Amino acid sequence: MPPVITWSSRAHNPLLALPGFRLLPMPEPPKADASKPLSVDERVGLDRFEFDEEPFITVDTDVCRTCEPKPCLYVCPSKVYRLEKGELVYNTEGCIELGACAIVCKHIGKDAIHWSYPRGSYGVEFRFG
Repeated sequence: MPPVITWSSRAHNPLLALPGFRLLPMPEPPKADASKPLSVDERVGLDRFEFDEEPFITVDTDVCRTCEPKPCLYVCPSKVYRLEKGELVYNTEGCIELGACAIVCKHIGKDAIHWSYPRGSYGVEFRFG
């Protein structure tokens, strides 16, 4: 049996000139089984995030250091916040713009997180539900 190579376009394909090669169409990406509900992690994985150079989340790290409960670590489903060597670090990419971090920080923490929606066309784009 000759070797099989997949190719996305037949136009100007140099492999067509080689003896013994044949082309197969590119396989379609697998589709989710509609009968099986997606988990939260699977749904969040479908979202798209457009990064903005203007921050929509800022953290006063000096105030944050004095906060014992650090509720932001527990309430954010996207895990934007984490402890690294005892210091709070955060990455806004992947934020689903829930805003719970700012609410719990204000009422349980020390009001160190300042959050607002990103500018138009930036931030998260929900692709499922």
